[in-house]
Amino acid sequence: MADVIASDSFLTEAQSRSLRALLDLIIPADADRGMPSAADLDLVGYVNEFASNQIAGIKTELDALDQAAQSETGSLFGELGKDEQQALCNHLRESDPRFAIAIVVQTLNCYYQDDQVVTALGWE
Repeated sequence: MADVIASDSFLTEAQSRSLRALLDLIIPADADRGMPSAADLDLVGYVNEFASNQIAGIKTELDALDQAAQSETGSLFGELGKDEQQALCNHLRESDPRFAIAIVVQTLNCYYQDDQVVTALGWE
């Protein structure tokens, strides 16, 4: 499947790195079940095609995530280690239940329509 960073990406390079890291936390790969990470799918292409009205919200959420990461650690979210990323996301979710809601919703929409995921789940 295509990488998150696409030629028609609406994201900056920093936003793309942070999105990829966040997607891997939202739905990590499960090799035993043949399930890809959400980061392995083309969320940007999906949003461009099916949910372009969500682009501004996604960009805003990624900017807020990077700002929180910089405030807490001095680095952008995509530059942090997995444990630091997870801890920051846990903190942000506790303080704001709507944290990254546009990204999460579009990730789930994209993921559960992907051929590889559908096949691994045994769906038709």
